[in-house]
Amino acid sequence: MKRLFLTIITIVLFSCGQDSTNNDKQRVKVSLVATDKKLSFKIPNNIINNSACVLPYFTPDSSYLYYLSGLTNKICVFNIGSQKLIRIINLEQRGPDGVGWVNGFEVVNPDSIYVTSNYLTRLFLVNSKGKLISYIDYSNYKHDGLINPPDSRSLENMRMAFKDDKIYLPYYPPGIVNNPPKDTRFVAVVDTQKKVVNTLNVGFPENYWDNEHYPKWFGFFLYKNRFYINYMFSNIIRTSSDGNIWDDYIIKSKYAKIDNYIPFEKPGLSACFPRLVVDTYRNVFYRFFEFEQGNLKGRTKTDLMRWPQRFSIIILDDKLEIIGETVFPKDKYDMNGYFITDEGLYLSLSNPFNPDYNEDLLEFQLFKIKKSK
Repeated sequence: MKRLFLTIITIVLFSCGQDSTNNDKQRVKVSLVATDKKLSFKIPNNIINNSACVLPYFTPDSSYLYYLSGLTNKICVFNIGSQKLIRIINLEQRGPDGVGWVNGFEVVNPDSIYVTSNYLTRLFLVNSKGKLISYIDYSNYKHDGLINPPDSRSLENMRMAFKDDKIYLPYYPPGIVNNPPKDTRFVAVVDTQKKVVNTLNVGFPENYWDNEHYPKWFGFFLYKNRFYINYMFSNIIRTSSDGNIWDDYIIKSKYAKIDNYIPFEKPGLSACFPRLVVDTYRNVFYRFFEFEQGNLKGRTKTDLMRWPQRFSIIILDDKLEIIGETVFPKDKYDMNGYFITDEGLYLSLSNPFNPDYNEDLLEFQLFKIKKSK
C-alpha cells in the first residue's frame, strides 16, 4: 500500500497500492446467489420505468423504497413489506416550490429530503409533499475555483455526505478531456457556517488518461467516517479518513481488463467499473464490473450504457480484499437498479431486453451471499 500525500503532490501508479487480485483463492470464498424471493412494485402510467435514483429508507417499524422516476421530477415511495405505492412526491421545477430538474436525492427522514438538480448551485430541502422547506444557495460562497456545483448530484453510488458540519457534494468535472489530472476535482465541500465552498483534496489517478481513458466518471460515498472513491475506468479504489491522505486499492475483475477504451463515437462499449456500494449489514462492498460490449444489433450506445448485456459483481471484505466475484446472466437484470436490506442485495429485473420485462412493474430479485463450495 502506498500512502498518497495529496497536499504536496499526487503520484498514483497502477502498479502501486494494495493489489487484492494476486491471490486467486480469494475469489472463491463467497458468491451472490439468487433466491426465490422477488418484489414487484406496480407503477402508475405517468411514472417511467427507468430510474435516476433508487434508495431504501428504514424506520423502526417499516421499510420504504424511494424511486426517482427518470425525467419526471417525481419520487415514488413504496412500502417494501406490502409492495404498495404509498405516496408520489411531485417536485415542481419552477415557482415557490421549484427545485429545478432533479437528478438525485438523499432522505434524511420521511419529511426532510435533500434534492440535487442539474445546472443549479443550490441544494434543496423538501418535505414529504414536495413543498420546499429551505435551500442552500452556495453560488455566492467563497470558493477555491475548482468546483462545478451545477452538476452536483446524489445517487445510489454517488452520495452526498455529511461530516464535521460540512456537506460533501460529488459532481461531474467540467472541461475537455486533456485537463491536467492534478487540477481536476470532483467533490465540493460546503461549509454553510463560514459560507465557503472548497473541494475535497483528491483528483483522478496520474495516468488516468493513458490509453485514452477519458470519461471523468466516478462514485463517492462516506462509510464509517471514511471517504470512498470508485474510478469508473480504473482498477483503483481510493479511501481516506481525513480527505488529505489517501490509500489506493487495486481491485481487478477476474474476467476481463479495462485497458481497451472504445471512444463514444465508435460502436461498442468499454469495460468499466460503474459503481462501488457498501452493504452495511454484512460489512462488505460490491464493485460492479461491466464487460466490454461489441456493437449489438437493435441497440443504441445509450442502451448499452444503461442496460449492459453482461456484468459481474466483485465482493470485497471490510479491508477491501476480494472474497468473490459473481457473473450474471445476459439480458436479465438491470445493474443500475438495486437496493440493500438486512435480507441481502435486491437486483432489478426491469431490463427491457429481458423477455419477461413488464414496463408496469418495478421488479427485484433477492441475492444472498453464500460460501462457495
